[in-house]
Amino acid sequence: MSASPSPTPAPADTPAAAKPKKPLLRWLVLACLAAFAVLVLLFGVGVLNNNYSLHRRSRAEFSAQLDHAIEASTQWILDHPENYGNPPLMFMVGDMAEMSDDPRLQQYVQGYLASKWVHVPGHPTTWYYARWAFPTLSVPLIPRSYVPYLSWQDRWFGYASAPDKVEITPEDHADLFSPTKYHWGIRLHFQLIALDMYRRFNGPSPELNAVINPVAEGAANDGFWDFRLTDMYYQRIACLLGAGRPDLVRSRWMERMLDAQTADGRWNYCWHGWCRGVADFSLTANDPGHSTVQAAWALYMLKYRYSDWITKNYQ
Repeated sequence: MSASPSPTPAPADTPAAAKPKKPLLRWLVLACLAAFAVLVLLFGVGVLNNNYSLHRRSRAEFSAQLDHAIEASTQWILDHPENYGNPPLMFMVGDMAEMSDDPRLQQYVQGYLASKWVHVPGHPTTWYYARWAFPTLSVPLIPRSYVPYLSWQDRWFGYASAPDKVEITPEDHADLFSPTKYHWGIRLHFQLIALDMYRRFNGPSPELNAVINPVAEGAANDGFWDFRLTDMYYQRIACLLGAGRPDLVRSRWMERMLDAQTADGRWNYCWHGWCRGVADFSLTANDPGHSTVQAAWALYMLKYRYSDWITKNYQ
């Protein structure tokens, strides 16, 4: 009599093919957590490196690098008259020429005043472009009816350089003098530069101080976290100094800016393909004139206007 066949085991409730999914899902979760931890670690290292240095430079070392950077950047600017096409940059160059009495920069400014970019018939704002670089020049009245045709930048900068000549709206005035309305790029790229210009052309005042100080402090807070050596990095340092707040500028920021200067005297617009915005990436975008003039303006102010900052931060 043959043995009865053994019973076939009942199939499992869960198919065998589905079992590996749990380990795979767990691995993906762990990989994502590890990647996030690495990003947090890298960000933390970047912030620490941006604000603190293990090497303390001597005053002689810092001053020598500062003088070299000023000379190299000045020569780069002199070799690039295409900067004439950006009037706010010429405001900075004009201030540099006035601070230093450098005849080369003064001649550069005169070249700008004779260029096609200023005193264009039928375009009253181009008289303001000239005034930004040479503050003693007169400008025409821009009536309220013409103001809506001006760009945001021209309205604010024009008013800042001649508030009795540009009839901006109460809304525009309130926006310009708001200590809290703007953040990040707009606060730095438009508002703080406009306030710096207002301070230069009209001097300090209680109204100005009430807004320029919190705006500058907000920009300095951004600078603590933003370790990217982009055009915005150099602009932030320059605008803080232009606001009369060298106390907000960390010595480590100045050192990183000096170290970032290229051999030919300029500063790059982007940093390893990372540009002004947090999500702004490009391998081709480059405007070294914009970044170089702003960095040079910061260095000139440090040397000729805020030399006490050097004494305080370096022995």
